[in-house]
Amino acid sequence: MTEVTDSPPMLQMSSLFRNDPVYHRFYRLWQDMNLGLAALFGDFLQMPLARTYELYELWCFLRLLRAAVLEYGSTGVDLSNLFVTNAAGGVTISAGAVIVSVSPDKVLCFQRQYREYWVEPSGEGSFSRVMVPDVVLAGTGFGTPGRQVIVLDAKYRINDGLNDALSSIHMYRDALVQEANSGEIEGIVTAAYLLTPHTPAINADFKNTPVPGRLFHPQYRDKFRFGAITLRPGMSSDDLRNSLKTIVADAVG
Repeated sequence: MTEVTDSPPMLQMSSLFRNDPVYHRFYRLWQDMNLGLAALFGDFLQMPLARTYELYELWCFLRLLRAAVLEYGSTGVDLSNLFVTNAAGGVTISAGAVIVSVSPDKVLCFQRQYREYWVEPSGEGSFSRVMVPDVVLAGTGFGTPGRQVIVLDAKYRINDGLNDALSSIHMYRDALVQEANSGEIEGIVTAAYLLTPHTPAINADFKNTPVPGRLFHPQYRDKFRFGAITLRPGMSSDDLRNSLKTIVADAVG
C-alpha cells in the first residue's frame, strides 16, 4: 500500500458485471448521462441548475395562484388555460402566457404580453414596446371601487443583486398605460413589487433603512405602492396567503 498514490477515481465495468445484461444497460445509461457534464465526483454536486430563475418565476406564479384560490374561494376559478393534454393522455403546464380567472372579477396572469396600447383590444398596454411582466393580479373587488393592476416581477436574487432589479418594476409601473376618454394617457399599474427569496433586515423607519431592506419596509410599500416581498421555497400555505394579502393591502392603500 505504500506505493499507492492519490489519483482521480475511475469507474470501470468489471468482468463479473459485464456479462449481466441489466447491469450492462444501466452502465451505458450512466455513461450517456455523464457524458458532457462532469465526472460524478468532486464538482459535480456543486453544478448550478441552468436557468433557475425561470423555475422561480413559475414557482411564484403557481404558489400565488394557490394562495389566491384559498383567499378568494374556488367560485369562478378556471384552470383550463393552465394545463394542456397530449395524445397519450399526459398533462403538462402550458408554455408561455397564461391567464387564470381566480374569481368572477379577478385574474392572475403569468408572463402576459402587453403590446402597444393602441393595438390591444382592451386598450391597456405599453406606449413603447412589448412588455412581459412575470405575474399580474388584476381586477375589482379588492375593497376599492376602481380596477386594480398589481405587477409582480420575480427575481431569483438576494442582497445587492436586488438593486439592479429595480429597473424592471419602475419600467412596468411607468410604461403600462391606457387612453382615457379625454384622450389623455394614464397609467394602469396601481402597485409594483419584486418577488424575491431575500430575507431583509429593516429598521424602524424606512428612511433609515438602506436598500434593499428599504424595499421590504411596510411603511415604504404602503407609501409608494412599490417595493419587494419575500417569497421563498419552504414557506407554508398560510405564509404565502398572508404575503398575497399584504401585497393587495399595500396596493389598495
